[in-house]
Amino acid sequence: MAQTGHMCAREAWVSLCAFAVVLAVLPLHSIAGSDEETVVTFDQAKSGTLPDLFRTMSSSDEEAGTWTVQHIDGRPVLSQTTIGDRGYRLAALKDMRIEHFRAGVRLRVGKGDEAAGLAWRVQDAENYYAVRLDINDHELIVYKFVGGNRVRLERLERLRLERDQWHEILVEHVGERLRVWLNDIPVASERDNSLHSPGALAFWLPGDSTAHFERLWYEQVDRD
Repeated sequence: MAQTGHMCAREAWVSLCAFAVVLAVLPLHSIAGSDEETVVTFDQAKSGTLPDLFRTMSSSDEEAGTWTVQHIDGRPVLSQTTIGDRGYRLAALKDMRIEHFRAGVRLRVGKGDEAAGLAWRVQDAENYYAVRLDINDHELIVYKFVGGNRVRLERLERLRLERDQWHEILVEHVGERLRVWLNDIPVASERDNSLHSPGALAFWLPGDSTAHFERLWYEQVDRD
């Protein structure tokens, strides 16, 4: 199984090949303090269904959206295709508890508000961290949600973000040290450990957005 690099330069987008299985455990490539890398893709998933690996949730009284496997640009992806009015929607990995980690997601926004991202240390629909890539406003924002209250930790504006392109977000959160990369460019560095309990990773987007998620990968990292 061939593995590509995690990111590309901000202005030089690359097309990454799909992985051969829905859930694969791959050997780590020389990152100290880590065990192994897990990659989640949708090559073996049935089109039009939500894989059993995921549970969906919403922060509002609306439904969690319509999450199904589709083929976009010839790739099997997990898509959320229903535009709602408010709140946030998540598709979280079931039975997952991770605290100190490095994780990445490859995504493309769809119709609606044109924003999507990755959530982590997810306890429920109201308690987690998230990074938001907003194509419409050309910005990236790091949030934490505590009891449903949204707190902005960092915001990067005036990014060059192309519509109808795939983007990769990488997050590393070890202890209170939080770092984010976008397409191989470091874009955010923050310190926060308010939500220190282990939790799930999740695809994330606002209720009025749609998006396609090609893959998710993660690895546990030992705290220094």
